[in-house]
Amino acid sequence: MENYPGFTSISGPALMDKMEEQARVYGATIKTGEEVVSIEKIDNLFNVRTKTNLFLGRSVVLSTGSTYEKLNIPGESELLGASVHFCATCDGAFYRDREVIVIGGGNSALEEGIFLSGFTKKVKIVNRRATFKASQTYIDKLPELDNVETHYNKDAIALDIDPDGKFAGLRVKDSITGEEEVITADGVFIFVGLKPNNASFKGLVEMNERGFITTTGLAKTSINGIFAAGDNREGAIAQVAAATGEGVLASYGLREFLKN
Repeated sequence: MENYPGFTSISGPALMDKMEEQARVYGATIKTGEEVVSIEKIDNLFNVRTKTNLFLGRSVVLSTGSTYEKLNIPGESELLGASVHFCATCDGAFYRDREVIVIGGGNSALEEGIFLSGFTKKVKIVNRRATFKASQTYIDKLPELDNVETHYNKDAIALDIDPDGKFAGLRVKDSITGEEEVITADGVFIFVGLKPNNASFKGLVEMNERGFITTTGLAKTSINGIFAAGDNREGAIAQVAAATGEGVLASYGLREFLKN
């Protein structure tokens, strides 16, 4: 990441480790591997049930983030985890000195594409629009990279699979001319949007039509004592620095709630 205050460049996992270390120093208890299945308020305490435990608290902050959307095109499900990926830092190393396709035109697509360009032979960024919607910082960096090529106005319509069951290329359709072509590479990374991880909270707090939690003021949800921060909240801009700030905002709302 090159857009987090205080660092010219830092990896996501490294930043997470620093945040976890600081939280533990100041007394936070962190439980991993706990999937929340329900939340209900009983006798002024929120009962947070996971698949294996029950946690009690006077207030709750929902900060479950979001998940990358799929294209839902032929060939995608068959190649998931093999040649189709959603995390360059997780799977990019498999494509050292090889060619990859990045689908998308937002911050995530360009950030991950730039990261991949550091060790792959070529990165082909496929954007369905005529221009990128990413931050100008990322857009300005692309011309500096000799191994990055861009394809505009291209709608992904299928992932071709060869007779051996391996990825053969991305079939695209030009949104202006209607012509189809196949862009070849060794793997595909998809960054076309986010889906909030709010399934466990459906019916608990108000959400918009896309499933993002609606908030007011100091990150308050529709339920008194429950707050939301980060990419699962309506209006989030999908930036780590912004999500961090929302966490601070929620902490102030939480403090105000507990005082009353």
